[in-house]
Amino acid sequence: MTPTLADITKGILEAYNRRTRKRLGQHFLIDPKVLERIIKAGKLGPDDLVIEIGSGLGIVTAEIARLVHHVIAIEIDKELVSISREVLAARGNINFVAEDILKVDLAKLALGRNYKVIGNLPYYITAPIVEKILTAAEKPEIAVLMTQKEVAERMAAAPGTKKYGSFSVFCQFHARIKLESFVSKSSFIPWPEVGSAIISLIPHTSSLFPGLDEKLFFDLVHAAFQQRRKQLRNSLKDFEVTGAGIDLNRRPEELSLEEFAALANYCYNSNQ
Repeated sequence: MTPTLADITKGILEAYNRRTRKRLGQHFLIDPKVLERIIKAGKLGPDDLVIEIGSGLGIVTAEIARLVHHVIAIEIDKELVSISREVLAARGNINFVAEDILKVDLAKLALGRNYKVIGNLPYYITAPIVEKILTAAEKPEIAVLMTQKEVAERMAAAPGTKKYGSFSVFCQFHARIKLESFVSKSSFIPWPEVGSAIISLIPHTSSLFPGLDEKLFFDLVHAAFQQRRKQLRNSLKDFEVTGAGIDLNRRPEELSLEEFAALANYCYNSNQ
């Protein structure tokens, strides 16, 4: 009988007398159907270079490596890296990097090649990792991430919804966001306390708003959402936006990216 991902995971943990470390947000994926969804979303092929964030025990790493040219697996837990190197010693297309993803230069790791990102992110630092991916000097073709369900919903939220906020605007400004599917708690060992989701990010290859002052744009967005229940005329009182053609009686969650860009452009031109 072929061992399941759960069997393999439990076997490795037992063989190395290893327990998951809660402080690092470790939850190991054991559902093959979820793994299939991740691979399908990433459109993985034999020429691909994949940077994996949070490689854990290397079980997902092994499946990715079977399908692509090369995998660079990043894992902060040095003991897990040691275990993975040993378990996957027969595979010659995996490099392990025992490092904090927030301290890694993705573009340097890729050595100028196009690359894709796959990651089962520690939920407590999801936002900084997403920000790092989307603002990298050389962005990935696509990033397929496992995140907390609520965070994924915020990333993909549309204007006019409760979960739409400054993080939604940031993500959608930099990439096309697609919430691929939700993932049950039972898909992991141990079960996480919250629901999960697979989300894909395809970075824009050019600016959505050429000529836009991006710092001013995000300053304005953050100011608006810091007081999201207030009307724009109150939350943006420090910005020159009167006369921009946007109804300032509206609240920030009602505005599209295009309308925030229009406000930023008007404010910029008013100060010239």
